Amino acid sequence: MRVMDNSPIDVPAVGRLVKETYAVGQLADCCLYVLPSNASSMVEKAKEVFDGLMKSMGADKLLNKYDFEVLDRLPVLDNHPMLGNAIKEERCQFVMSLYTPSKSDKQYLLLKSEQEKLYSDIAMMFYTSERISKNSVNELLKDFALDTPAVFCEGVKEAAKSEKFWKNYFISIASDMLHPTFGMRASLPKIREVLKIDGIITHQKKGEMIDRMMENINKFRRKKDKQAEAELNYVLSSLDIESLKQVLTKMSKKQLETFCKTTNPKILAQESRMTLEINYVGEIDPNWRADGYYRLFLRKDLDKVQVHFGRREAFVLYLIYIIDRQERDRVDSLNIEDYRSVFTALYKAAYGQDEGNTRFDKLIGRGKDEDGNRMPAQIKHCYSDIRMAVSDGCEKLRELPAPFILADANDHLYVHKDKILVPRDLTDLVR
Repeated sequence: MRVMDNSPIDVPAVGRLVKETYAVGQLADCCLYVLPSNASSMVEKAKEVFDGLMKSMGADKLLNKYDFEVLDRLPVLDNHPMLGNAIKEERCQFVMSLYTPSKSDKQYLLLKSEQEKLYSDIAMMFYTSERISKNSVNELLKDFALDTPAVFCEGVKEAAKSEKFWKNYFISIASDMLHPTFGMRASLPKIREVLKIDGIITHQKKGEMIDRMMENINKFRRKKDKQAEAELNYVLSSLDIESLKQVLTKMSKKQLETFCKTTNPKILAQESRMTLEINYVGEIDPNWRADGYYRLFLRKDLDKVQVHFGRREAFVLYLIYIIDRQERDRVDSLNIEDYRSVFTALYKAAYGQDEGNTRFDKLIGRGKDEDGNRMPAQIKHCYSDIRMAVSDGCEKLRELPAPFILADANDHLYVHKDKILVPRDLTDLVR
């Protein structure tokens, strides 16, 4: 176990860090993916460790929201050769896409482990993820401070009034122990060197730095003043997770868009040349269980690829979103529980079977097993299948998938309605 507060930020505490130019659409940020071909005992142990760590750390104490998923197939990585080659070279069992909003590249953490080492190794994956994400957020905060210093200073000063802020500060100088929540304590040697401070940075000195934030921002903007930058870095690095969230919530929607500098799916949708097409094929493919009479194709210029879903429910669910996006100018989150009759009708059209009602009940968690116990909802797995299947197709056409995939039940498609083609007989079913 290596806890490396003073090490370069691109050196992981465990595993291997791989950088790609673009994100892999199939892999959601901060989800611990178990790659195929792992033994069932390894998968069960990994899930047990993941759940235990989430419980002991406390999700509200972490910057990122983490999830766990077992992949039944490797994503298509035609446009991500570094990640694809690294997975083969490392023969790794786990991969996690890191949340790094200030970076121009995308970073992935790979891990090869053994069952008896899973607890410490997965814990260090969380540690590395939190450490890199917080550094990235701090870089964004600095950019935001330079662009809108007045708004930034007001937010930080308000956060600094909280008891939590100062309690976190005193804990950080009182102990060098790694907190179970992996709170990222500031790495101070270089900052102390620039500020010419020996020993701890006292409560009084810290308060003075906060009071000088506006002055330091202006100095750094005009002269790239090193001392001003060091004081800004210290204030940012000492913000705890709750304080970071508080600063972010003070920003307007427009300020957040400027602040994050992440790829905007609305802009990608405007610039995309790809269309979503639902075509009637007329037969069910025996080799692909979800390939029915109607199928999804992606077309870009002269190239066209079919999307192969892993679940029939995922295809019908995606079809609901596609039709809704095509039919309405203004889109919002859908309450899928209200779409039972629509789901049933589309399922019958796609697969020629009258089992849509039963499939829908299992999808949203109304279904029961043989003993009469209520079964867990399958809809989360369907959103994962949509992300994987559609992103695979986008990968083949060298298209960024953000406008065409769904993160969860609260999301909708950003693709423009004029880039969606659905046969009239299907759209009539939802009216």
